[in-house]
Amino acid sequence: MIGPKTTIRGNITGSEDLTIEGSVEGSIRLEGQLSIAESARISANVEAQKVEIAGELRGSINAAEALEIAESATVVGDVHTPHLILAEGARFKGRIEMDFEIPGYEPPAAQNNNSNSSRRR
Repeated sequence: MIGPKTTIRGNITGSEDLTIEGSVEGSIRLEGQLSIAESARISANVEAQKVEIAGELRGSINAAEALEIAESATVVGDVHTPHLILAEGARFKGRIEMDFEIPGYEPPAAQNNNSNSSRRR
């Protein structure tokens, strides 16, 4: 755990779960779960299996399994995750990309828009 009166500037990597109550500037890369408490202020790109945010995060988020943004959270940055919970009242600004498989679905084939290019004058 990173306590509420602790500030870290740099890169955090690890294979265990981590709870942050203080401040982090840099990057966070975990093989486990990242929990960002309501008191936390994070300015970092984040990669983790699961991410729970109740505080403030500014940076991109790549959550391999799931991302939960609580009502008290402020998130500014792009999100990539297969499962997202965005609570009513949460503040979010960015793009969301969700990759997941839909059984039996095949995307439409790309249409050839070069029909006009074959006409030459």
